[in-house]
Amino acid sequence: MPSYNRLQMICFMAQLLHPKAEVDASYFPAPQIFWDRLVQLGSSQLVLPAIYGALKRKKLIGHTPKDLMSYLQEITDLNQKRNTAILKQIAFLSEVFNRHQIEHVFLKGAAILITKPYDTMNERMVGDVDVLVSEKALLKAQQLLIDEGFKAVSNKFSFTKDLDSEKHLTRIVHSNFIAAVEIHRKLLDLTLKKPISSTEVLNKKRKDSDGFYIPSKKHLWQHAILNWQYNDSGMARNALAFRSVMDVLYLESKDELVKLKTAPKAIKHFYCLLSLYYDSYLTYYPFSKLRYKWQLSYKLIDNLNNLYFRVHYLLNIGFLRLGSKTYRKRVLNHPKILWKRILNFWNR
Repeated sequence: MPSYNRLQMICFMAQLLHPKAEVDASYFPAPQIFWDRLVQLGSSQLVLPAIYGALKRKKLIGHTPKDLMSYLQEITDLNQKRNTAILKQIAFLSEVFNRHQIEHVFLKGAAILITKPYDTMNERMVGDVDVLVSEKALLKAQQLLIDEGFKAVSNKFSFTKDLDSEKHLTRIVHSNFIAAVEIHRKLLDLTLKKPISSTEVLNKKRKDSDGFYIPSKKHLWQHAILNWQYNDSGMARNALAFRSVMDVLYLESKDELVKLKTAPKAIKHFYCLLSLYYDSYLTYYPFSKLRYKWQLSYKLIDNLNNLYFRVHYLLNIGFLRLGSKTYRKRVLNHPKILWKRILNFWNR
């Protein structure tokens, strides 16, 4: 009889969301606490609509409480409406950039909505619309959208404003559109290594049937991993996010999996953690996998890991950015703001 602890619940969710994996029948019939924990876990991972779709695809509706299916369907319907609106926004941005010959590609969730490797209109939750623009057209692209009625999200003080270390310009919003827009100059943040370059992604971009520019499938797969590993600190946390995992599972190709042994460390680390759930992947770093299992199994170890991550992140962000004279000057002139930012980060 399953105990429905955190590790077991994530293992169940991993089986459920994988396009081919079979779900262990020993979980059923499941008590209410099982479904409550699944909803809590799915909500924290931003995959509730994907859970709903997977329950239907794997014919598990008969095991699922009717009120839960109604709740998940309502969330999925809302997500579908939002994604429909975002796709219309993408069409507007594409038209503006194409009209003014701005070299660009849509990234992350926007690109996933365009390519539809799975039922993304219903199942993929998307926040901002991210667009990679060539460095020479960066400010022009931002100004074009401002001329179309977009405005900066916030005028709050930023230590990193206009610095080259920032991967994107200030987020902008429009009253007629549902999502904020981030215009990127870089794909990855705060890393000295460049396993994927903006120039290469732009040079190898492809155009879909609707005229939208997106990365090649290989670059889309790579960025889905590296964005989580570097920009969202997944590698430093030694953890996975299942919204990213779903994208990766549907984007990966047999050719790329064969070449994983020579892939960048961040990609092998991602698949190493995946091997905890799926036997088809290799364990490249056994201690990382064991540590990940301990983090999921023991609250104390998870807390210590989070403490290590916070210290490590603050030290790294300090050393990397303090190399900029402008950044150092802003920090020294505004110590109270810096201290407030550190406390906010530490407590989130």
